[in-house]
Amino acid sequence: MTSSGGVVRPGGGASSSTGSIYDIGYRGYDGPRLGRRHAVAALFRHSMRTVFGLGRPARAKILPLVCLALPALIATVIVGISALIARVGSGARIPNLPGHAELVGVVGVFLTILVAAQAPELLGRDVRYRVLTLYFSRALLRVDYALSRLAALAAAVAVVILLPQVILSVGTILLTPDVSGALSRELAYWPAILGSTLVNAFVPAALALALASLIVRRAYATAAIFGLFIIPGVVAAIVVALDLGSASQRIVLLDIGAVLDGANAWFFGIASTNETLARTDVPTWEALVAAIIAGAGAAAVLVQRYRTVPA
Repeated sequence: MTSSGGVVRPGGGASSSTGSIYDIGYRGYDGPRLGRRHAVAALFRHSMRTVFGLGRPARAKILPLVCLALPALIATVIVGISALIARVGSGARIPNLPGHAELVGVVGVFLTILVAAQAPELLGRDVRYRVLTLYFSRALLRVDYALSRLAALAAAVAVVILLPQVILSVGTILLTPDVSGALSRELAYWPAILGSTLVNAFVPAALALALASLIVRRAYATAAIFGLFIIPGVVAAIVVALDLGSASQRIVLLDIGAVLDGANAWFFGIASTNETLARTDVPTWEALVAAIIAGAGAAAVLVQRYRTVPA
């Protein structure tokens, strides 16, 4: 091989009046082309690892671990109290001891903390460091990127919700002498648990990622997400307390916490435990519809953002 009369020597270069060519050992890729599906799965796995801090410094694991461990600890304490009551011979269960229906509301604060902290982490770095071009240069589409991130964050939130539910079910079954009867009763709860988990995982994840996609700076994005979950609830509580009429009560549907609690109540067939929603005549099915619309709208904003964001 020559260049302006210069011959390339193995491992070196050939000098000429115009320049040199160097053999630095680059090789073409001869392996299989795994395609779009593999790219989406790989991004999903990477996003899940990012949410839980895996493969990152120890300080990145602290908050996800707290959000995962404390709900599990709460469920373990509930099971422990139930075991203590059974051991001392009391057949009565403490009335205010949370069950499956109340457990999502109990751990709700950890869900908010998790999405507020990790949604900007999932999206912000790629925009700040201008690496989106690398993602979109191959089989991965822009919509794939957005939906993979959303699916991973929603799955991580679902893990936080379901782990204490599993602990509560297993503990209840093991504490009951009639194991088969307890198993049947616990299995009857699980359609409602799965439906409630789907809504309570998808909606916060979609809202948090939609905001994070619009705000590059991580601190500002986290503050905005907390504001989205807190400020509408405060405003709704004030308006409902003023009792301005039945129409004004619909403002509660802007409170993310209230509509998620209402959706949970609808799945379990109970009254809402959210104080603001409970003071209105808004039915729980309206809260469920509002939650679905909010989640779907946020997901649409996220997808549209990554269709237009510069790569």
